[in-house]
Amino acid sequence: MSQYKLQVKDVLENAHFKSAEVVAGKDGLLRIVKWAHVIEIVQVDNFLAGDELVLTTGISLQHIEDFTFFVESLIEKNCAALCIEYGTYLQTIPESILSLANRHDFPIIVFHETVPFVRITQDLHNQIMNQQYFMISSLETYSQTLNKNALLGQTVDDILQSLYEALRTQIIFSIKGRDAIFFPNMSLAKRQHLLKMPKSASQLKHEPIFIVDQHYADLSLYRADGLFSEFELLILDRTATALAQLLMREFYIEEKRDIEDATILADWIDHKLTKEEIYKFIVSHHSNFTYYSSAVFILSSPYTIMKVQEDIVYSKLYYRNLFEQNGFIPFLFERKSYVIFILLHTKDCKASRELLNTLFSTLQKTDFYKKQLSQGYQLAIGKVVSDVVEIPKSYQTALETLYICRKVQTTSFFYDDLHLYHLIYKLQMQVDLQEVIQDYLQPVIEYDKKYNSKLLETLRVYLQTNGSKQQTANQLFIVRQTLYHRLKKLESLLGENFMKGHNRITLEFMLLASSLIEDKTQN
Repeated sequence: MSQYKLQVKDVLENAHFKSAEVVAGKDGLLRIVKWAHVIEIVQVDNFLAGDELVLTTGISLQHIEDFTFFVESLIEKNCAALCIEYGTYLQTIPESILSLANRHDFPIIVFHETVPFVRITQDLHNQIMNQQYFMISSLETYSQTLNKNALLGQTVDDILQSLYEALRTQIIFSIKGRDAIFFPNMSLAKRQHLLKMPKSASQLKHEPIFIVDQHYADLSLYRADGLFSEFELLILDRTATALAQLLMREFYIEEKRDIEDATILADWIDHKLTKEEIYKFIVSHHSNFTYYSSAVFILSSPYTIMKVQEDIVYSKLYYRNLFEQNGFIPFLFERKSYVIFILLHTKDCKASRELLNTLFSTLQKTDFYKKQLSQGYQLAIGKVVSDVVEIPKSYQTALETLYICRKVQTTSFFYDDLHLYHLIYKLQMQVDLQEVIQDYLQPVIEYDKKYNSKLLETLRVYLQTNGSKQQTANQLFIVRQTLYHRLKKLESLLGENFMKGHNRITLEFMLLASSLIEDKTQN
């Protein structure tokens, strides 16, 4: 008999069950019993929660339809077993009921003599309560052991050892992106079999481990019979919490290491290190790493709120975890209001770029990202490069991308998606684009100022919709006649062929440049 759970087979050892016989569902004798009920009515929905041992004299089960409905209801409610006293109301169990119970491994136990139901329920409830008390006491002792070992610098292996000593069942610990740890170890064939089992399988119980709101790992128990006690599930939960705390400490240790590496990383992006020095630095942290591509990611904290160090640390841990979970090796440090990540990957530039795109598409749906966006945080990803000495180029393109995203409302924060804006940015560094923009758009701009009209906005939407009058009118919330009047006026200011060939391309370019340059003058 287990110290932490009462099973149907244990109930049969009770003194009052000497005259009892299991007539059906013998394969269900390992079912767990959490309570005992005496029920003499057919409708049981409001009286049962699951795992109850039900006792009855059968007074309401003399008709086969009622009997069938009653047993089906107990099975649906996941009761542990049904005990029936033979006597005045029932002397035998119909064959159809026995078949039903056998199909569902639902034990039916009959008493051939009169038994005191009150004494049975008292005995079982006392036994269950004693087990509950012992379980709580054992759980408290286990938790204290975990807390004590945490102060002694326990490792993941130490925690898994404690879990195994408490439960003596198979443990699987898996961190995303790494090989699963089996404790105790198993043959390769058995490990692969367990890993292929669906998470919903009754033989497995999983406890997810979250680090800074991200699903980082899973702690699982395996039992061939699939019968997990409440104690086992509570121990699993406590252990998962201890592992999460240990992993968080490891993240903070890495954070300290990052501070020590900050000078080298700053020299790296500032083009002050040789290729040999860069590789020496990488190898000192990841000796077996094979390099194929890299990129710089910048997280810019808002100027409008005070930077709280805890928030910055949380963000760094969040993004570090996010990148590591997706196969990147991140190096990071702070510079002014920026957290700068140098991301290395074993895949080529194209594959890394696709992976980053998928990663950030998923990120944008999270509450964490939405909260950061509302607080004024901004992201930028520079050019993906194939050589570690090109990291400074990726850093500069990330800075340009951040600048553009601040000035213009874009749908992406990837350098590769904003080529036209980068061209405008570089041109502005060489020539005065404002003067060129004036040459093309000045008539429209002056007309809008003079008559408080919206010709420039109309031109922008008309170009964005590829000259669709219906879509333009809908987006501007104006009637078609008003749109025709505005287009006529644009023709008079820009020429009849403003939507054709190079004229259209030039106007689109100048509108993009205008949005970037005008915002620049306002900031």
